[in-house]
Amino acid sequence: MKRKACNIVTVALFLALITVVPLYWLLFPRKTFSDSERRYLAEPPKLSAADLKDWSFDDAAETYLADQLPCRDALVGLNAYTVLLTGRQVSAEIWRDRAGYLVEPPVKVAPDQVQKRLNRIASLGEKTGLPVYVVAVPSTGYVRRAALPRALGALYEDRDLIKRISDTPGITAVPLEETFLREGQSWYYRTDHHWTGEGAYAAYRLFMAAAGHEPLSYDEYTHRTVDGYVGSTRSRSALWLTKPDSLTIDEPANASVTVAFSDDDKVYDSLFFYDHLTEYDWYPLFLDGNHPLTVIENQTAPADAPTLMLVKDSFGNTLTPLLVPSYKKIVLVDPRYYRGSVSDLCREHGADELLFCYSLERICTDLNLSILK
Repeated sequence: MKRKACNIVTVALFLALITVVPLYWLLFPRKTFSDSERRYLAEPPKLSAADLKDWSFDDAAETYLADQLPCRDALVGLNAYTVLLTGRQVSAEIWRDRAGYLVEPPVKVAPDQVQKRLNRIASLGEKTGLPVYVVAVPSTGYVRRAALPRALGALYEDRDLIKRISDTPGITAVPLEETFLREGQSWYYRTDHHWTGEGAYAAYRLFMAAAGHEPLSYDEYTHRTVDGYVGSTRSRSALWLTKPDSLTIDEPANASVTVAFSDDDKVYDSLFFYDHLTEYDWYPLFLDGNHPLTVIENQTAPADAPTLMLVKDSFGNTLTPLLVPSYKKIVLVDPRYYRGSVSDLCREHGADELLFCYSLERICTDLNLSILK
């Protein structure tokens, strides 16, 4: 009797599933973007004779239906926590440490390719006659590796990569590693791979010392925090229960600036774009996110203040506001989108210093650094 009742329940659940799911797809509007995962969902596949031959239509249809599954966020999260709790996170895209920080696993690096990029960076100093500084941001997982299982923490190769940068002729490596390992366990966001305002300020002080400049004290900036920040590592991990962060904003107190982007005709008077706080991704609040070329002029800088050429990834967006009071002009170049000559830009804008601010992971993987000119 019990077996029969169990079979009836199983059949009823199966029938309900194959009835409810198609009805959901038919009656509810199709979602095109997932705020939780921060990605566009698969488009409905279009059937063609060629697709039938290589089964690509079947794969596309399966991906599309999976993206439109009812309660998708809950199911994806359930799977993520199952992987975590069963000790299989080594295969996951994002790892969670014992304090709840979500960190990226170490990247696979080819030493000869990394050296090629570093040599290319050093060559810009030879072409321009400028000092070349590199701020290579250690990965969260490396800095916080003591909070990871020992086997996972041992996989990070940041120390060897940082030494490779320091040993490259023509580059002055800003020494972040020791300070970050000693004090910086909380200088990264819990739900994002970026550094916090404290981390950016620590890097700023170390760069200013390396370049021979006097840094401003932390109190000479206006500080603001915005609660509820959720970064990219939580979106990629699907560990939805991870507590959101407080986004830190450090604004120069007395700087009057103009900000111009190469892909925008307008000129702005702020380094911060607060409209992005109404969107799913808050990080573009800093300098409106990533643009091919950004020119910042400090109207209140002394006449003899230097000009900085800053080649950067997104870590440079939060470092820049700290640098602004010390320069009359900062020109930011993002090689992921800019295809012109950096050395020509240095001459055009009269740059006095050349700074690369990159995550260590990006230095190892960004092919655009190999074609800098």
